[in-house]
Amino acid sequence: MHANSGVYALLLGSGVSRSARIPTGWEIVLDLVRKQAALANQDPEPDPAAWYLEQFGEEPDYSKLLKQFGKTRAERNGLLREYFEPSEDEREHGVKMPTVSHRAIAKLVKLGLIRMIITTNFDRLLELALQDEGITPDVVHSPGGLEGAIPSVHSPCFIFKIHGDYRDARFRNTAKELSAYSTKYKSFLKRVLDDFGLIICGWSGDWDHALRDFILKSPNRRFSTYWLAKGTVTDAAQEIINHRRAEVIQIQDADTLFGDLLEKTEALRDLGRPDPQSISIAVATTKGYLAEPRHRIRLHDLIARETENVAHALAPEQYDVDDESPSEETFQKRLLQLEGISERLLSIMATVAFHGSHEHKALLTSAIERLSDLRQPTGKVVWLGLQLYPALLLTYAGGIAATANREFDLLAALLIDPRKTGDSIDSRKPVLARISCREIFYSNSLQKWLPTENTRTPASDYLFDQIRKLLGDYIPGETQFEEAFDIFEYLSALAYVDVVDPDPEYMSAPVGSFAWRNRWRHEESPLDEFINRGLDAGDSWPLLQAGFFRQSVTRFKEVHDRYNEWLTKVTRSWM
Repeated sequence: MHANSGVYALLLGSGVSRSARIPTGWEIVLDLVRKQAALANQDPEPDPAAWYLEQFGEEPDYSKLLKQFGKTRAERNGLLREYFEPSEDEREHGVKMPTVSHRAIAKLVKLGLIRMIITTNFDRLLELALQDEGITPDVVHSPGGLEGAIPSVHSPCFIFKIHGDYRDARFRNTAKELSAYSTKYKSFLKRVLDDFGLIICGWSGDWDHALRDFILKSPNRRFSTYWLAKGTVTDAAQEIINHRRAEVIQIQDADTLFGDLLEKTEALRDLGRPDPQSISIAVATTKGYLAEPRHRIRLHDLIARETENVAHALAPEQYDVDDESPSEETFQKRLLQLEGISERLLSIMATVAFHGSHEHKALLTSAIERLSDLRQPTGKVVWLGLQLYPALLLTYAGGIAATANREFDLLAALLIDPRKTGDSIDSRKPVLARISCREIFYSNSLQKWLPTENTRTPASDYLFDQIRKLLGDYIPGETQFEEAFDIFEYLSALAYVDVVDPDPEYMSAPVGSFAWRNRWRHEESPLDEFINRGLDAGDSWPLLQAGFFRQSVTRFKEVHDRYNEWLTKVTRSWM
């Protein structure tokens, strides 16, 4: 969640409000049945629903029951208040008040980590907790409310109360009411399931038939699903877990889980990630400098200053390569630290790579060379490798931005122009030989520590998610970003083979996620289309004119065929 702010939506059920002693909708129905039985001087126990069915020949219906006890909406709302609003005595004891989980979720919203919440609950405990944090959420609890609601993408917190609100007597509760959704509901849910990962808590999936069926019919997306389970999951839940390939996390209760989650995310934010506002200002300043050639010196100084800030954080006195023992926990901690110190520079350089031109090549090259020349001579291998991680991030962020805008001069400035500065001028080695996923995440055991699900190209997949957030303003569509990412990684691999020129018999070139993403594709992929158009252009291909592959389409074909032959052998065993 910390690495993907705002990406995960919460799906909350009645279990989240259980410690507040808020009844479920069905519990309210059963209580209303008991009230009706009392008026008839009958005992409905042990099964009030069965008693109602025997007496009236139909299943208990919430709406009908409610109308019997309140003729007007005001009367019905007054009746419901006793289930959801605390008395003075209950308030003193914290009953029907926001719980630890509600308050932790509100703080997570304030931190920007959560902005979409879907809940089957009728209560307003989340709204109260958010108001205590100074946040006024946008709340929708009916199909009509969706029509006039602010687009969720513009909301700091959007709460979709899918079954309604207790102050609106139209809330949904019976099996019939929960069996289908309106077209507006379906359209909104589709967007949420397309755009967000899911964290599911306090929801069994047993009774909400329409919601369960809709999730099962929705294709699985890039972002993960986490099912927070207290004990054994139900069969209905397991079906969703299997479909979404969800990770099941056993929890003690919602309060403990969300309290711990808040504590850990707050700790991670203290590792040095810059203020988002300062990044926005830096990007806006960069765009202003790019638009005015007279500001070229200011642009140079801005990039040099930000590059030195990152370099200072990687210097021996700041970045210890001997002290801490490598483990999954310490590895991920350092990963986040390095992402934090690099974020502002990455945003600036991505802006230059996307909006810049030939005259800005040197700015990109010099930054890569500076960050790739910081590796200390001795120390723990894991930490020595990660010392080059900011340079890798910069290569990816700038390279994908340049690829998306077909700025091949700037792509060359990142991939093939940078040279290791410590060697003689005649023998300086290309930085590309050191700055790759294969070199930095040097072993499979190390890549297993990356927080990603793909075991074939975990480093590539992890970088996909990191750079996707960064370039959202430049490449808004998921398909367009995936295309730019795959083309960049493929060209990086070919450039590696070209400039490093590994021994064919022992070649071990980078392998990006394009290798598995396209392995079962029958039609021509965007990557194939890109290459075929370039081959048709021959030596006049702008990529070659920028300096790649010795400006020769013949050399490109040679490298392309050599790499693909090796890649086929590598991926042959992939399922």
